[in-house]
Amino acid sequence: MPTYCIEYAKSNRSSCKVCKAKIEMDALRVGTISPGPGDYDLTSWRHMTCHKITSALSGTSVLTGFDALKEADKKKVEEWLAGSDKAATQSKKRSADELGEVSKLEPKKMKAKDLDSALKAAGVTVAGKKKEKEAAMEEVVERAQVEERYSKLTLPQLKEMAGSNKQLKGGTKGELLDRCVDGKMYGALPRCPECGGGILKVFYADGKKYGHDGQGNFSCPGFFDDDQWKRCKYVATSAERLPWQELEN
Repeated sequence: MPTYCIEYAKSNRSSCKVCKAKIEMDALRVGTISPGPGDYDLTSWRHMTCHKITSALSGTSVLTGFDALKEADKKKVEEWLAGSDKAATQSKKRSADELGEVSKLEPKKMKAKDLDSALKAAGVTVAGKKKEKEAAMEEVVERAQVEERYSKLTLPQLKEMAGSNKQLKGGTKGELLDRCVDGKMYGALPRCPECGGGILKVFYADGKKYGHDGQGNFSCPGFFDDDQWKRCKYVATSAERLPWQELEN
């Protein structure tokens, strides 16, 4: 079983195993320590917010190095761990009633206080004028409309839609739903411009659903060529996404 540690990055040479972006010097990073092939351990690093919280990562007591952090950063780590249960609950697919309620909202007709409440419920923070909040809420409403429609599709239909857009077809229905909703909202992920074989993956900063316009940290997972896996180290912070194709009726 792997063990975990947390520290301030000693340099900017390490890359996050999830989003592939560089971990800046002095940024908090979480290490997963696993036995190496010899008499030594291997540590893979991730941004704290990129790290998936598993049952083994049950609290600060299992994070070697936690006691050496600054008090303010200890609080950030505690909030991150404490928020995992809440995040897991929020990540569950919203009910049809909840999606229906959000999808029927009309941001331009909403009062300022109602906009603030609706944005807060969606986990969106907008410090600006009413027009900026309306624009942010329009994205929330659009996503709810797409999710409401796509959630009615069967698993084979979601796979067909992903396949017709040359996207990854594996995973659970929830994962496929998220992938297709993201594609509909921002466009299909393109092939890697470097190797030409892999379909790019995207990771949005802090796992945000909104406000990124489909741009984030892109990386190429590689691809199979004549039954051999070809690795690719391509990373980028922007990509030209492709038109999304709906299923034919």
